Amino acid sequence: MLLEVKDVYKSYKKSFDIMSKEKIEILKGISLYLKERECLGIIGESGSGKSTLGRLIIGVEKADRGSIAIEGADITKTKNKAIKQKISVVFQDYISSVNPRFQVLDILSEPLRTFENLERKDIIQKAIDLLEKVGLAEEYLYRYPHELSGGQLQRVCIARAITTNPKLIVLDEAISSLDVSIQVQILDLLIQLKKEMNISYIFITHDLTAITYICDRVIFFKEGRTVEEVHSIADLKNVKEAYSKALLHAAMRMNEKEEIYEVQRIS
Repeated sequence: MLLEVKDVYKSYKKSFDIMSKEKIEILKGISLYLKERECLGIIGESGSGKSTLGRLIIGVEKADRGSIAIEGADITKTKNKAIKQKISVVFQDYISSVNPRFQVLDILSEPLRTFENLERKDIIQKAIDLLEKVGLAEEYLYRYPHELSGGQLQRVCIARAITTNPKLIVLDEAISSLDVSIQVQILDLLIQLKKEMNISYIFITHDLTAITYICDRVIFFKEGRTVEEVHSIADLKNVKEAYSKALLHAAMRMNEKEEIYEVQRIS
């Protein structure tokens, strides 16, 4: 088992008043697991708690209660750099995810300097290799974010995410800001990297169509709780809960998008 989340709770203060003790509970006893080389989809409406869970998994926030373990090591109780190196993330907003003053080389160098002691020539070569892995040429190495398209910049963010050879990448709405045709290209890239590097994904989204394209299993989130889990994506049409059915039917109405995904899958 790669990832185990057990009975996790998370609350935030309800107001900006530092004296107030009133809180709103976002996650209410979430438990889930992720196997190696698996992609788990987490879907739910805005405010359902799915992105909060993502922040807890990557360690930028701490749970109020419960445990989150990577290969048996509870990340909430350790500051071990080797554990943190196993987890990476790709966010929805690729523009704010990078420093606009940094060239692509600098963007990719940050995690390399954090986790590896490399000379500059080795960093440059590794950055070139990373760009090639995500389908970008060496010439992009010295470009700034504003000189890249949205799809190109998200490829750079994916390249940064794989610099440390992570076991797990959290993809938090990672394709939702892209055009549909570009979304398909990015999903195909993620599938390819998953196979080549034996990476597991937590794929957080509100888009059920994308989940059917990349995920092995799916969990439905509503108001901080798991309302249904589908253990095989082939059984997605057999969901039982009204909430899950509503999301499924909404996805089925997106005919134009589904046709593009299907054409790309066949080709």
